[in-house]
Amino acid sequence: MKSRKKEKKPSRKSKADHSSGYEDDDLVYIPPRTEERLLIEQTASLSASKILCISTGRAQLAGFLADQNPQGSVVCHYLDTQHSYLAKEYWLGADVPPQIVCTPDFPEETFDAVCMPTIQQGNAELTRELLQQAHQRLKLEGTLYASINNPTDKWLHEQLNKLFAKVTRSPQKTGTVYSARKTSALKRERKFQAEFPIKISGQQLSFITRPGVYSHRSVDDGTWALIKSVDIRPGMNVLDLGCGSGAVSIAAILAGEKGVRVTAIDSHARAIDCTRKNAEANLSEEQLKRLTILQTHSLGANNAGKFDLVAINPPYFSHLTVAEAFISSAKKTLKKSGRILFVTKMPNWYEEHLPKFFRKVKIVPCGKYSIVQGRL
Repeated sequence: MKSRKKEKKPSRKSKADHSSGYEDDDLVYIPPRTEERLLIEQTASLSASKILCISTGRAQLAGFLADQNPQGSVVCHYLDTQHSYLAKEYWLGADVPPQIVCTPDFPEETFDAVCMPTIQQGNAELTRELLQQAHQRLKLEGTLYASINNPTDKWLHEQLNKLFAKVTRSPQKTGTVYSARKTSALKRERKFQAEFPIKISGQQLSFITRPGVYSHRSVDDGTWALIKSVDIRPGMNVLDLGCGSGAVSIAAILAGEKGVRVTAIDSHARAIDCTRKNAEANLSEEQLKRLTILQTHSLGANNAGKFDLVAINPPYFSHLTVAEAFISSAKKTLKKSGRILFVTKMPNWYEEHLPKFFRKVKIVPCGKYSIVQGRL
């Protein structure tokens, strides 16, 4: 399927090889996750000119289909740049690699088939929207193949029945596979984007969020705590790391201090899309010039020693090594006099570990959250 050391991909092996992973000389393969393996087995004989996939792993299903349809086009869609980067790296050097894209929505073109592996623990509203987009992107008489890692699934079956006239269900030991043919356009398309008013720096703003973006349909209490704690001074260069819908970035710009510049970074395509749209809807032309919005999972060397303040509403850290890598990377972006702010419900963890990275650490309670400040 692919090689990390060679620019040569072996001929396609058996279905079992693709689904279980194997090593051949210096060719190392990562086995697909259950829901993706189920679709690899389901689509073993699929032949189509244009296929759209999503992946819960390294685009193994898309790679299998690209190898199976060398004259066709296979596109694998991701919402997160880190996941898409890992998939591109995995398929580097393949004879017939899938096309890896990372955008807020599926490509605006029609496909003969769409393949969607899903997980039982996934984001339900995001899955609903992607299923609707899959139906929209299918050509008439095109087929959707979907799977879930639940052999007794009812939820996904219900969602598919709302979109398709006939759905075929195939329960397996490790999950369930579905197929459905598009026979007509949707009579009613559901709107998943949320629009709501918020007030920042005394100004009434209009915000949007989308499924998949953190705190969809509202600005969460942790973000409000961070906004209240960010002390913006004239001429500051601010980094909003993991910007979400852009509330912290826009609040920093609206603070009104002269010369303040803000960089909003997120790896999620929809977060960047929402941040950009919210900025354009609520900031003046001059204010927009002081806001940089970047979709990336890497801070990069260009940001080293650049910022006076880094503001972060971080994800829950389940592994210490992940947390330390995240903090170490953010620290490198600070100027010598810079400071970093975290909003968290786990202040004890930061109190114990942040002194490894910062000379001065301060923790201030803020409602249900705590604001943790680190200074170099």
